[in-house]
Amino acid sequence: MSPSMQILLLGAGELGIAFLPHLSGLPNTHVTIGIRTPTRYQHLSSPNISLLALDLSSSSKALSQSFADYDIVISATGFGQPPTRAGKGKLWFFPWQWGVNYDITGDGMGLMPLFGEQADIRNILRAEAEESNVRWTIVSTGIFMSFLFEQFWAVVDASSPDKPVVRALRSWDHKITVTDVTDIGKVLARVIAGDVEAENKVVYAAGDTVSYKELADIIERIVGKNIKREEWTIPHLKAELAKDPDDAIKRYRLVFARDGVWWNKEGTVNHILKMPMVTVETYAQKLFAA
Repeated sequence: MSPSMQILLLGAGELGIAFLPHLSGLPNTHVTIGIRTPTRYQHLSSPNISLLALDLSSSSKALSQSFADYDIVISATGFGQPPTRAGKGKLWFFPWQWGVNYDITGDGMGLMPLFGEQADIRNILRAEAEESNVRWTIVSTGIFMSFLFEQFWAVVDASSPDKPVVRALRSWDHKITVTDVTDIGKVLARVIAGDVEAENKVVYAAGDTVSYKELADIIERIVGKNIKREEWTIPHLKAELAKDPDDAIKRYRLVFARDGVWWNKEGTVNHILKMPMVTVETYAQKLFAA
């Protein structure tokens, strides 16, 4: 790795903070965190971590000028628009694509315009990045592990400790890929280190990929008693959405009942590199023990 490797990390939210220790631990690397108000994040600065005032709503030209001093730009804040690169050397860009396979989901049959925008960004990168002097890598991670267990998502419902509920989206055989944010940072660091071929392509990570039946079995095993199981089929999810068509969570559930939201762990970066990852069972054990 070049002694002058300069990384610009956009955002210091949950994902950006999870990335930081893994990026700053790379040899001969300096990380700059681009955020709107650096004064709120002074506690993150260190000899190899600095802060930069950056407004991502600025014009593309202004942002490209801001990116000019960096070798790698990583978006952890929803910014995915491909930048351009002036001068020598190619910029390596990691867009905000830490999620599902947007090539397959598209816009979720009109339900998720944001997903459609992500698919469009992939197409732009494939078609235009080379002439913009940009190389790119998309790391598809599935949903964040914590999201699977959120009460509002209602897939794992522990609101009644006496009778936890696990709900399947689509069917008990349907699957979901999940990755803990800390593990996403570990995978990202290995990609940047060049441990896998990742330039100008989509690579995959998976802390775990489980069917909803496997998920229910895991929860039942951990709590040590029978749980309630409910199958939310696609017709059921459509009917629920029809009652409240503006409900974003109901839209998400229907999209996640379709294809493009899971992949086998074999072939993922973490599997190829034999990286230990947080599994659904490991995460659930800690959650239910708390």
